[in-house]
Amino acid sequence: MELSPENISDDFDRLPDPIILTIFNYISDIKTLIRCRSVSRRFNSLVPHSDSLLLRVDRVISATDSDDDGDTSSVIGFFKSIVKSIQNLISSPPRHQFHSQSEQSQPQSQYSPAMILRTFERIKQLEIELPNGDLRLEKRAAIKWRAEYGKTLKRCVILGFRCGGVGEADLGGGGGLKTRVVWTISALIAASARHYMVKEIVTEHESLLKLIVRDREDEGTVIMNELGINEFREDVGDNVGDEEGQDGNLGSNSGGLWWRSNRTRVPAVWMRMRHEAKLELSNGVTMEGATLVVVRPTATAGGMVEEAEDECNWDGFGFDGVYGEAVEKLINRRSYLLEMNSF
Repeated sequence: MELSPENISDDFDRLPDPIILTIFNYISDIKTLIRCRSVSRRFNSLVPHSDSLLLRVDRVISATDSDDDGDTSSVIGFFKSIVKSIQNLISSPPRHQFHSQSEQSQPQSQYSPAMILRTFERIKQLEIELPNGDLRLEKRAAIKWRAEYGKTLKRCVILGFRCGGVGEADLGGGGGLKTRVVWTISALIAASARHYMVKEIVTEHESLLKLIVRDREDEGTVIMNELGINEFREDVGDNVGDEEGQDGNLGSNSGGLWWRSNRTRVPAVWMRMRHEAKLELSNGVTMEGATLVVVRPTATAGGMVEEAEDECNWDGFGFDGVYGEAVEKLINRRSYLLEMNSF
C-alpha cells in the first residue's frame, strides 16, 4: 500500500522539545540557528529558547562611514562587520523603519550584536568569537592573555615572548623592560575594549550566567562569570550618567582615539612580573624574553606575599599546551612588583 504524503511520519517530530533544545544548544552557532528557524514552525518557535550560543564574526569589514578608516582593530570593526555576515538571515525590519531618511542613516544601531541577540529570550552562556586579535606588536613577538571582569578588571594574566632568535640586544635601549611594560599595557587596553563591547548585552540579558569574548587566533580572552555579571549590572544601575568615574566607561571626549573612547577604564593595578631571557620547554621549543605578568587592581589586592603564594596554586592560568607549560615554569621564577595608575 502506497502511503500518501499526509500519512508519512517524521520521526524527528516525535522528539520532545527539551531534546531538540539540547541539540540547538550543542549547535550553538547563531548563524546556523537562525537558518534553522526557516525549517519549520516548530523550529522557529524553539530556536529563541536556546540558552547556549556562539556569536562568530567571520571577518572585519572596513566601514565607509568611519572617521578613522585606518583602524583595523577587530573590536572597532565588530559592530559594523557583524551586519554583513548575519543581517540577511534576520527577518525583514518593519516597514516604518524605511519611512524616514534619518532612520536609514543609522544601520550601526539597527544591526548591533545586541539587536541580533534580542531574538533569543533566555541566554545563559554566550561566547563571542572575533576574527583576529587586537594587538599590533613588533616582529616575532607574541602575547597570550586572559582577563576576568566584573564591573571592572578583576585579574589579567599576560604571557609574552619572542621567537626566531630575537634577543634582548635586539630591543634597543631600555634592556627590554620598556617592551614588557608596553606588552602589558597593550593587553589591558585590548581587554578593556572587549569589556566595553559587551556592556549592552550583559545589561539586557538578565538570564546570562557566563560570557566569553575570544578571538580565533587565541590571542586574548575576556571572561565574565555569574558573580562578575551581577556585579556589573549593579554598578550600571548605581552609575547611570557617570561616564568618567574611576571604574566607568570612557566617554567621547577623549581625542577620538579608539583606545580612549571605546573601552572601560583600567583601574589602578599591581603588576607582578616574572621574566626569563631564554625559556627552554620540554618539546624543544625555546621562548626568548618569556614574560609572565599577573595584574590585579590595587583596590582588591591583599598582602603581596600571600598573593605570590596564591599565584603558585593557579593551574596554568587557563593556558593550554606549550603556553601552560611556560606559565608553570615562569611562576617559580623571581618576581618584581610594579604599580600603575588608572588610565
